[in-house]
Amino acid sequence: MTRINHKFTRIYANGYDIGGAVNSIGSVGAILDAPKVAAFTDAVMNTVMGRADIQCGPINAFLQAGATDIHERMKSGQGTYDVMICFGTSGEPAIGQPVFAAKMEHGEYMADGSGGVVGVNLSFPGASYASPKGYENPFGLLVHNKVAATAANTGLATIDNGAASAKGGIFIYQLFSSTGAVTLSIDDAADNDVDGDFSALSGATSGSITAAVSPKSGMVALATDATVRQYLRWQLSIASGTCTFASAFIRGT
Repeated sequence: MTRINHKFTRIYANGYDIGGAVNSIGSVGAILDAPKVAAFTDAVMNTVMGRADIQCGPINAFLQAGATDIHERMKSGQGTYDVMICFGTSGEPAIGQPVFAAKMEHGEYMADGSGGVVGVNLSFPGASYASPKGYENPFGLLVHNKVAATAANTGLATIDNGAASAKGGIFIYQLFSSTGAVTLSIDDAADNDVDGDFSALSGATSGSITAAVSPKSGMVALATDATVRQYLRWQLSIASGTCTFASAFIRGT
């Protein structure tokens, strides 16, 4: 059994790595609506599970006020954020390790210096109206950790799901920087023997992103009945140059 120390947690939002400012996070996950109901003839109350309420945070951080730091990026206390939290198990988050990802509405930004060091509290009261529809699970696996890449992936799978499924999923990406136009995506395969086993997972793509608009992030939902084969790997199309990104996949449940 692996126990996770929070020092290896990394937090990304809208294509920015804000983990260098964050010192703690609240609970992240989903709480299911569970109304209690009963028919006249039922001897006990019944619980009927309903919609999921995605929870994220609060996120507590140091107030860092550089042009690209957390204060300038999030001081408005509002807006929609693609939040991606990667949980490294014994070091920097690695491929195959757990990820929380959700499109959240930012609702509060409060600075506080009462503890001697000026900090900020970021509150996300709920998932955005623009969230991917049809999915209630915000946890997946890291498919590409935050490192630079310069060419297409011809390696074997980075994720083994154990079996294929037909419940779709969500492709998550955080593009931190790029020197050229880039497309981020996911490949899947039924076998994991050679590069030729893999092909693009339909719909799991960022589309072409020009260097001028990075940083950029997104959450791309597949159809909830889409087939996802057993093996997954990250994929990249870049004409020239280099890009730094992280990507993940949440399999439909």
